[in-house]
Amino acid sequence: MRRTNTFAVRPLSDDDKRLLLDLLDASASLWNELNYERRQQFFDGESVWDTADYRKQYVDVLGSATAQQVIRKNKSAWQSFFAARENGEDTAPPGYWGNEDDGRELRTFIRNDQYTLETGERSRVEIPVGQDLKDEYGLGYHDRLRLEVCGAPKWDGEQGRLEIQYDEIDDTFRAFQPVTVPDSRQDSPLASEEAVTRNLRFLVAHQTQSDDRAGRGREQSRRLYHHDRPAISVRRPGPVRPLPRGYGGCIANGRGGATTHRMHWFGTCWNGSTPRA
Repeated sequence: MRRTNTFAVRPLSDDDKRLLLDLLDASASLWNELNYERRQQFFDGESVWDTADYRKQYVDVLGSATAQQVIRKNKSAWQSFFAARENGEDTAPPGYWGNEDDGRELRTFIRNDQYTLETGERSRVEIPVGQDLKDEYGLGYHDRLRLEVCGAPKWDGEQGRLEIQYDEIDDTFRAFQPVTVPDSRQDSPLASEEAVTRNLRFLVAHQTQSDDRAGRGREQSRRLYHHDRPAISVRRPGPVRPLPRGYGGCIANGRGGATTHRMHWFGTCWNGSTPRA
């Protein structure tokens, strides 16, 4: 079964934050350029699958794998659009991730074998970036961008493609990691065997104690019930606290849409041409 881990990631420095914003903005620029060409082809009655080689145009900024993931995501969106039309649904073609004038929606996709997620006392995730960004921000040829992970992901399994979004309102980067969890595993976050065993022993002990008390009379049993109930009731979680201002927030609750962010550095497209969307 498929589950999704949702957590916040935090750059370790101001330069790392600018690098990550540049990476997400370049991904949005790629999507918009590719999507513009496909929309024009669609409205002209032409095939949308014969496009320019945008992977080659963006490889130096995003890296080959990340550029390919954005292209595949766009292709999947168009395939879903055509499938919906065949089913008689009245739906619009895939849209843009914002625009240069009003701000792009900043997000990117990292292939499942291109990032490393480590959890523990100092949880972190490392993602690839293109050589142009490495040179711009002083990273070595084999270096990757390291981000702090706030909190502990719930699900453990085979990792899928990582999506990173920027929420400008909260100034927070959120990551969404789909994982494949074995069907034999319970539909809940993992718990340690020690904790499970301890809970089972408590329940057995409580049941035995309750059986011994059963013959002491109805009134006494009622008093015992009201006396013991607080000790065995389920502890309810407290209210969800909102993320604090600043990108140092912890795990994000729910999957909110990415917001826009204007980047003056991308006044032109990566291939040197004027952006069309």
